[in-house]
Amino acid sequence: MTRKWITLAFSLSLALGLGLSATAFTGSADETSELGEIMEKVQKQKAVLTKGVRNVAAYKKSREQVKEAAEEWAKLAKEAKPHNEAAKKAKEVTDAEKKWDDLCDAWEKEAKKLAEIADKADSDQKEAKDQFNTINKTCTECHTVFRIEADDF
Repeated sequence: MTRKWITLAFSLSLALGLGLSATAFTGSADETSELGEIMEKVQKQKAVLTKGVRNVAAYKKSREQVKEAAEEWAKLAKEAKPHNEAAKKAKEVTDAEKKWDDLCDAWEKEAKKLAEIADKADSDQKEAKDQFNTINKTCTECHTVFRIEADDF
């Protein structure tokens, strides 16, 4: 019986210790940059979009949600544009701030296109998914050039 209590106490102490040390290495949520917070919102909307354009049945059910998520992405692209700290840190990229602006503009433009597609009653899932993939390519390009590590958030 005593061994069970000792094991429980050790496990709880270990879990508490790991939790505290993880906070020491990654920082608290209060230290998240504004761009980091925007990217968290982007990930939430991406989940909605991924689910919504996955197949024909899902798209028919969630076309309105896809439209709303795409519109939100366009807003987030506008919000992200002035947060070009990553561009300022990217020394190996020629004219990094212009590249940042161009990628944010492309993200916004492509997200608006997806919202327009989802807004049309006669739009089909393939068209929406192709547009979603176009947006993802923009994201990939930006993250390839301006990748911010977790400790920079």
